[in-house]
Amino acid sequence: MRKSLHVRSVVTVGVLASLGVVLAACGSTSSTSTSAKTSSSSATVATSSSSYGTIVTSGSGVTYYVFSADSHDHSACTGSCAAAWHPVLATHPTVGGSAQASLVSTFVRPGGEHQVAYDGHPLYTFVDDSGPHVISGQGINSFGGSWHVIAPSGTPITAASSSSSSSSSGYSSGY
Repeated sequence: MRKSLHVRSVVTVGVLASLGVVLAACGSTSSTSTSAKTSSSSATVATSSSSYGTIVTSGSGVTYYVFSADSHDHSACTGSCAAAWHPVLATHPTVGGSAQASLVSTFVRPGGEHQVAYDGHPLYTFVDDSGPHVISGQGINSFGGSWHVIAPSGTPITAASSSSSSSSSGYSSGY
């Protein structure tokens, strides 16, 4: 009887240990996809020339957009909206170009991630922008608001600059 109890205990411990490994692997997968989604702890807020004038972009020229449905340091874009319009996530953004450091901040999104804001406007990239110096989301109305590029002054830009030449990407021919 005592040997049977010992064998059952060993089997139970083995099953629990196996279950723990399986659960840890599941948690690890979930954690990995979350950390990939949250990006690095730093992002750069810079500027680039475009057919809309000088606009706020990433350090590599990826266009940043603002959403009219957002309020100061608060994102209204979650779920399927955030799948199309990726929040710019970072805990310690850096500043480059003619972006104003005093206008760069972060706030905590509902899921606990830190989103970068410019003059209180939460920043996003657009899933259909194929790379740096592409502006395909300008003026789109979706998810309850409109999407626009933003000037270094912190003002959303709603019309093309009349003084810039444009290319099909929306950036001036200097790129």
